[in-house]
Formats: sequence, structure tokens, C-alpha cells
Amino acid sequence: MKVAIIGAGIAGLACAHELERLGITCILFERKNMIGTIQPNIGSFFNMEDRPIKDPINYFRHTHGILLTPVERMTTIIMHSPKYKSVVKGNHGYFFLRSKDMNSLDNQLARDVKSKINFNSDPDFKELSREYDYVVVATGNSSVLEKLTEWRTTVTTWIKGATVLGNFEPHTAELWFNTDYARSGYGYLMPFDKSRASLVLITTYTQHGELDDLWQLFLHNEGLNYEIVETYEFDLNTGIAKEHKIDNLYFVGNAAGFIDPLLGLGAFHALESGIFAARSIATGKDYEKMVKVITDKLNVLSDYRDKLDKFKNSDYDRMVKILGMPIIRHVIYDTNIDVIKYAHPIIRFFK
Repeated sequence: MKVAIIGAGIAGLACAHELERLGITCILFERKNMIGTIQPNIGSFFNMEDRPIKDPINYFRHTHGILLTPVERMTTIIMHSPKYKSVVKGNHGYFFLRSKDMNSLDNQLARDVKSKINFNSDPDFKELSREYDYVVVATGNSSVLEKLTEWRTTVTTWIKGATVLGNFEPHTAELWFNTDYARSGYGYLMPFDKSRASLVLITTYTQHGELDDLWQLFLHNEGLNYEIVETYEFDLNTGIAKEHKIDNLYFVGNAAGFIDPLLGLGAFHALESGIFAARSIATGKDYEKMVKVITDKLNVLSDYRDKLDKFKNSDYDRMVKILGMPIIRHVIYDTNIDVIKYAHPIIRFFK
């Protein structure tokens, strides 16, 4: 059996790892000259979104044989709206490193993959589909899939991020909600360590020409006077596809549109979809049925996104205030209740 994977990001590497566990060697093609993201940043596994799974690190270790070491646990979330601030402590998830560093999530996966990786290679998926029995598309964006199947865009964003220097609490994530600079997006700060952090603004339905002004407004309004080491920016559109396997092509991770339209998280689904694709290739099981657990969640989160797109700053004030209330805080953060699932009918009712 000949299997090719286009893209050696976390989805492609997770697929290769699972194929090897099932006795199948593959070949990976990576357009960059190394593993990992060019610009360093901090991502997260956010426990509330991954429920009913209690601990994603243990889940991938015990269920899929993937050993991951996070940067730190996330034990505190500080949320800001224009008028309110809430501090929530608990077991919120994990921070993980995305970069070309050897300790990044990407390189942790790559160390356990034995299949050959062809760097500086960006082959045409159509040509590979004629040469290989199966081709897994893990390119990190959904542009190919959007041309091949029915596609519904859920949100469009521009993202600007920076590595900043200062004094940080390594276990704390900080979030800012303000329509003046983020529209229905948000800003966040997640630490690499005690002296460096990833500061990011995700702004929705924005033109690229507006991004620098919104970034400066974000820094000014929130009094973020950190020393900036380097910056980066890119656009990211999320959506929901009708199909994720077309003929002998499998789409995984961001290439399949498996990005949360609410907070923009995608690492958990990238890993899981790569594993599902490998198991489908090896066993013949229906890939669409396997990824339904992902698409069902994305459809739910899409309804939340529709609601959030209508928020005003007064709504964010109310949201941050409510999320800081002891009883609400306990239910959302201190239990393993799938709050997103069970609150969904209420969200739809008020849609």
C-alpha cells in the first residue's frame, strides 16, 4: 500500500505516526525546509472544549500512543472586557509550544515518526493521487478542499501576533474582549516562560489594511507596554465542508476545516483527524463517520459564533461578569460537564 502525506505539520505527523503503528510506511512532503512553525507562538489544549475528555495529554498517550510534553499546565485564566475583569483558577488545560524548536509540539511528533520526510517539496495533489493508493492532504489551509466540495465559511479573521518580553506567570492565560479592536474576536497572552510570552490579536471580518491600526489600539487600550521581539500576521478563514474524503484523498486538520470557529483552536482536532485518516486507510472504515464527532462539535460552535458576531461591548461586560460568578465558575471550570453541548439549545433559542 502506497500512502503519501502532503504536509508535515501536526495533522500530517499524527497520521504518519498512526499509520506506522498499524504497520504502514508512508512518505511525507513538506514545503518548508524544517519541522515546525516559522514564527514561535504558544497554543493550547483547552479542557472545556475537549470534554467529555478529561485530560487531552493522557487521552493521546493512552488511546493513541502519542507522548506529548506541554510547556505548562494552564491553571489561571484572566478575562477582561471594557468594564470588567474575572479571574478563574482551576485545571483549564495545557500550553504547548509551536515553533521550529526541538521541544515544539510539531517536533515532539516528528521524533516518533520513522517515515521519510521530503523537505522543500510542494507536490500537486492530483499528480500524487494518480501515483499513490491514498493521499492525505495536511497542508494547513482549506483552499484545496473549498474547490472540491460544498463549503460554508463560518468566520474570517486576520491575526497579528508578537513575542514579547516581560514578567509573566507561566500558568496563566490572559484574554481581552473588546469590539473596538477585535470586533467579535479577542486578544490573548500565553507565556513561553517567566520572561517571554505570545501576545496575539484575532480580529474578525477585517481588511488587512486595518490590522496595524487595530493592533496599536489593542496595545494602547489595554496598556500593553511589553518589549516586542518579533511580530507576524496572517489571515485565517474557518468553515465547514460537506465532504472530507474525496476519491482517494483524505483531508485532515486545518486542510479539512477542522478549526474551532469560536476561539480558533485547532490542534486537538488536527491530531485526532490525522489519526482517524490513518485508521480509515488501514482498516477501510468510513472516514466521514469517524470525523463526525469533530464536525458535530464544529456545527455547535458555529452557532455560538453566530451569536458572538452580534455582541456589543456591553454584552462582553455581561459575559465576563457572569463567567466570574462562583456558581457559574464552578459548573463551567470545576466539573467535566460538557457545557458547550448542553448550553447549545439555549443559544439556539436566543439566536
